[in-house]
Amino acid sequence: MFSITSAWNNIREKREKTKINSYTWQKQVPFKCSFLLWRAIRGKLPTNEQLLRFGVEPGVCYCCHSPGMDTIEHIFNSGNFAKQVWKYFATSLGIPTDYLPLRNMIMRWWSYPHNNEAHQLILQVIPIFICWNLWKNRCAVKYGGKQSNMARVKHLVILDSFKLLQIKFPYIHWPLGWNKICTLLESCTHDIQVTAIQWQKPPDSWVKINTDGSALNNPGRIGAGGILRNQNGELILAFSVPLGQGTNNQAEIEAANFGLAWCMQLNYRKVILEVDSQLLADWFNSKAAVPWTISTQLQKLHQLATHFTHFKCIHTFREANFVADSLSKQSHQISNPQVYFNIHQLPKLTAAYFHQDLAGMASFRRRKLKRIKEPP
Repeated sequence: MFSITSAWNNIREKREKTKINSYTWQKQVPFKCSFLLWRAIRGKLPTNEQLLRFGVEPGVCYCCHSPGMDTIEHIFNSGNFAKQVWKYFATSLGIPTDYLPLRNMIMRWWSYPHNNEAHQLILQVIPIFICWNLWKNRCAVKYGGKQSNMARVKHLVILDSFKLLQIKFPYIHWPLGWNKICTLLESCTHDIQVTAIQWQKPPDSWVKINTDGSALNNPGRIGAGGILRNQNGELILAFSVPLGQGTNNQAEIEAANFGLAWCMQLNYRKVILEVDSQLLADWFNSKAAVPWTISTQLQKLHQLATHFTHFKCIHTFREANFVADSLSKQSHQISNPQVYFNIHQLPKLTAAYFHQDLAGMASFRRRKLKRIKEPP
């Protein structure tokens, strides 16, 4: 479906996404806090360092009263006041406290391993809350006539974090003390849902084509793979096809097109197309709007489907599509399309998955549930 937005996204020059930009803007964090960090990282705050450009003589540092030291790095990171605040919060979470420039130190927090979603959230937001409250402390001294107070800064950071945890995870009984919060954060766990997934044979007189696309990068080198089987689960043909450059969605659609073209050539009339791309299944069945950049490919898929007297396009989990998945990955190892007509021609890994499906063996799908739970 064409729109101004889709056209703009297609022609504009996109900058590569960076972790620091993605994590600076958190939905759960007030905009003013994220905006302050964004300005600090880019040197866009009115400190003495910046005022010198306008001929204003630097005054003292308002957090520790050192003359001429009111720089962004000093306020937020290298000053003794800031160092003590960062150390207090980092120590309880096991994060190293040796000195790094502000940008690098924040990235250290955001890259630190986490045990669960709440733990990850705190690692992402604490640097934002620390910088926000360090700046508030500095402004309270400079403009409000207050004394610089480290205990107040620590308390406000803890309070901001506590309120956020209560909003995001209201079913957890969060303590107010920082060390107690950290202990609970690290011991909370996610429930794991385990489901047995099994490839299903097609009904009598039907054939089933499983396809999959593979992209080394998105966009990047792409390839397609698929396997056609009869009602007994026996191999009719399989294929691996390198597709050059493109996106993962293009690879998924081209894999389906290639597979259906073979079904038509072999004169099958009742065909099930099974894919592990929920998007592709929804696009084909008109359950989601189709981006205009792939509309031509999808039209071709619809045209191929009209050649069959009975046709279905259904979604399956990846665990029931390992054969097609392995064939799509195999496409990156070859330079020309490969079509296999018997089991002995299949790559070893693909053959193993094929025999597993033929025997009716299940694969286990493990899914970490979003909801976390307190330790017993």
